[in-house]
Amino acid sequence: MLANPTPRLESSDETKMQWAWHVAILSALVAFILLIFRYETVNAVQVWWIYETYTHCFLIIPISGWLIWQKRHELQTISPTIAPSAVLAIPPLLLLWLMGKYATINEVRQFAVVGLIQIAVFTTLGAQVYRTILFPVLYLFFLVPVGQYLVAPMQDFATRFTDISLTLLGVPHYTEGTLIELATGRFEIAEACAGLRFMIATVTLGVLYAHLTYTKWYKIASFLVACIVVPLIGNGLRCVAIIMLAYYTNNTVAVGADHLVYGWVFNVAILLILLFLGGQFRDSPSSDKALMAREIRRFSRLTVLTFAGLTALVIYLGPAYANWRDTLPVSINTQSLADLPQFKSSSAAEQSHKWKPIYTGADQEVLARLSPTSEDLAPVDLAIEFYGRMREGRSMIATTNRLWDPDVWRQIESRRVMASVGTTTVQVGERVLWSTSERRLLWSVYWMDGVFTTSATRIKLLQLKTAFVGNPAGALIALSTPIDGSVEDARLRLKDALSLITDLPSRLVEAGRPTDTRTSSN
Repeated sequence: MLANPTPRLESSDETKMQWAWHVAILSALVAFILLIFRYETVNAVQVWWIYETYTHCFLIIPISGWLIWQKRHELQTISPTIAPSAVLAIPPLLLLWLMGKYATINEVRQFAVVGLIQIAVFTTLGAQVYRTILFPVLYLFFLVPVGQYLVAPMQDFATRFTDISLTLLGVPHYTEGTLIELATGRFEIAEACAGLRFMIATVTLGVLYAHLTYTKWYKIASFLVACIVVPLIGNGLRCVAIIMLAYYTNNTVAVGADHLVYGWVFNVAILLILLFLGGQFRDSPSSDKALMAREIRRFSRLTVLTFAGLTALVIYLGPAYANWRDTLPVSINTQSLADLPQFKSSSAAEQSHKWKPIYTGADQEVLARLSPTSEDLAPVDLAIEFYGRMREGRSMIATTNRLWDPDVWRQIESRRVMASVGTTTVQVGERVLWSTSERRLLWSVYWMDGVFTTSATRIKLLQLKTAFVGNPAGALIALSTPIDGSVEDARLRLKDALSLITDLPSRLVEAGRPTDTRTSSN
């Protein structure tokens, strides 16, 4: 039972003692959360360190701390308390975390962890304190390195923007996929040129700038919309400007590493202009309210400590369940995917110099080749990456997985086509790959819980479903063949090769049903 709180005014010394105790309890609770959710914590920090797009995340905590420090005079008039009702928000956050875990979406898991830290602040400091430091605490959500899924559409937008702009400028060029070829050379709108880093940095800074500059909601909303639109247009103009510089100087300017320098100078200039224009509509700061002691509800130290312990216990229930489930053994029937009809086993070494998916953590990898029946035909390479169950470090939908080696191949076209696996009609993703030695046609499709799909989002939803009911096994099926004639000829070879594996759906189901001949992996 919680001690019956007695409203009263406290002295300055009593308030300081209360603050010291509550902050100590909060620090211990946050440390506990970071410890039991260490995978999410370590993964986030690794992303900040490895990917330049998210290096600004190292500044989020200092910025949040500085904003809280700015509130110190107001906080001195408030005595912290506890908010027991806030514990009711923990189960939904744990459910969100479990959904992110079983759907292998790190961002969802990390958002849930930051949400739990919000609850820790609210429950151990009280509603008044939380409202006072609301923005600095909510700003911690920018610690989550989110947005990688925007690379592909932003890359496509930058390519289309550049293509249209070059046409309007009267520059002869040819665009294929993300490659733009001019008479003076070839340019690629690569992933690094998509503009994600510029947009995320602008939005992160823009939210802080809007908080410090505006008080009216419509000004805040307008500025944040500008923080999204301006980087998109600005990045497109940057790509066009760099290509035009190289074009008019016959590739003596803005090529190689130079284009990165010129690109960032351009981005910084756009950002400064955006902030300057935004500052012209600055709102007058609101007048300071008189600081005065407020009525508080005081709880004993034992009550606060007990309540924090119960909060930690409730939070631990989610990771405890997940840890129990993760320790269950994974067994697969390796024989089911062996000896595919008319396909002969092929080693990774035999395929790696041509084409091979780069997938980590698969419980079974099948590499096979369909040899041509005629000397005029090219072979078809098959790869199956099979997962008995998605878990930590073993996920079919992971950012580190690649359908090809990006150091060797470039995608120049993509589409969806229909094909048949026995009596099952499936949609497969088709890509035309280019390297210095050849072009290849690649087909790929995911399989999970009896469903073939090209949608990574649908696979994640199926992962979430099969975490509780259904077959948790999944697989990537990919076929590739050289384009030594027309694309249609290569497409027919892939279609014929896929139709030969008439029992592939049943083989995939059986692979997830262990028999006496099986392998196990944790």
